[in-house]
Amino acid sequence: MTYLRKHFKYCLSQIKLKNTYEIKKIVNSLKSKTSHGYDEISDKILKISAPFILSPLTYIFNKVSSSGIFPDRLKYSEVQPLFKKAEKTEISNYHPISLLPSFSKIIEKIIYKRLNCYLLGYTILANEQFGFREKSTTDMATHALLNNIQLSLDKKRLVHGIFCDLQKAFDCVYHNILLEKMIYYGITGIAYKLMQS
Repeated sequence: MTYLRKHFKYCLSQIKLKNTYEIKKIVNSLKSKTSHGYDEISDKILKISAPFILSPLTYIFNKVSSSGIFPDRLKYSEVQPLFKKAEKTEISNYHPISLLPSFSKIIEKIIYKRLNCYLLGYTILANEQFGFREKSTTDMATHALLNNIQLSLDKKRLVHGIFCDLQKAFDCVYHNILLEKMIYYGITGIAYKLMQS
């Protein structure tokens, strides 16, 4: 938080979660996978039934966005081992994947769109952040790094690098700090309650 207070002098205005009419577009963008969460409803089935369930889905999202409560039943995931490499008899050669209900993914995509629009609108994300951003690739990150190294070497400066491989990086997120940062950036009220939920 010290870094934030030093580089950002004020808290931004509050993010707003509005009603959505984009659920049809999100459902259509899902891959027609047959894998499913505990509810046994795959993305493929969801896409086929979309014309009949868009109205209830819109109602559910509007309830979620107005209450700030993510439904508990949509938080459940079915965890399955996925083989990586080497010996199939070694448990360490598998990594767990979480299969979420398709309905959960739709709500998450809507929240992501709102949050991303807010972060981009206020230029909160650093230019050096390449991961999980549209029109941003690992090639671009590599190019930026090599370019910075080359510029420094051209100016006869010493160049040092520290590279960290964070295994299970998402498991290492400290949620209280993340929530504190959200408040700092103006994600408060119902939107904050929903992120916390």
